[in-house]
Amino acid sequence: MTSDYLKRSRSLDEVYDFIDKNRTEAAKAAQARFHHDMQAAIAAIASIGSIAGARVLADSRVASANVLIDAELAASRLLAEAEIQAANCAKEALSRPSEVVEAALMEIGKNTSLLLVTTAKDAVEKIQQDAEAAIGILRETSAIAIREIQALADSVTRQTRQDAELAAARLAEYRKQSHTLDEAISEGEDLAKQVLQAAEDGSEQLRSAIEATLEKINTITDNACSSIHDAAAEAKKKVEDGHARASLRLKETLKTYM
Repeated sequence: MTSDYLKRSRSLDEVYDFIDKNRTEAAKAAQARFHHDMQAAIAAIASIGSIAGARVLADSRVASANVLIDAELAASRLLAEAEIQAANCAKEALSRPSEVVEAALMEIGKNTSLLLVTTAKDAVEKIQQDAEAAIGILRETSAIAIREIQALADSVTRQTRQDAELAAARLAEYRKQSHTLDEAISEGEDLAKQVLQAAEDGSEQLRSAIEATLEKINTITDNACSSIHDAAAEAKKKVEDGHARASLRLKETLKTYM
């Protein structure tokens, strides 16, 4: 198509005009290409961030629910143990001579109190360990997403820069036989600068999108980890309350039969 047009041209100026027009269109096409690539990368980064955020929130809810369930179970076991020992106390009081009952009940009380303390302590430690493990998983999920985003951004930025430099070089050399060499170089450099600037503008948009996405991921992760910490603290209190109720039940039983 170009050769056909050139054959029909009647003056050198018409040839130059045609070349200039195509060079300008080529510069616009390059800018549009960079814009499209950056927008695609920004969309991909937003998608990675959204998926990571949703997973972190879901895992956080599950982990928080689990530690609270474990706490409820631990508290129930503590009270159940107290009830079992209360039954043992009643059995001892009914089946043994009165002179040995008190010593037997004291032994039951001592052993049961120690068991309740140990059971509660182990339950709290497990809850805290599970919470820390869950938080570690959330942090790793976040870190994986961040690494994926950074890798994608680095790849797109590097490729865009290379493509822009190649396009700029070709635009700068596109017409060396224009009115003068200096004019050709100057005109080519102007278009080359536009292309390079378009690539830089796209990269800046990408950097802004990355910063916003990473900030969002980190905020979601921090909040999710805080939720697990809060759930662990609440779970610890449930266990401590369960321990207190079980201890009170044991004391009341001992008081009844001693």
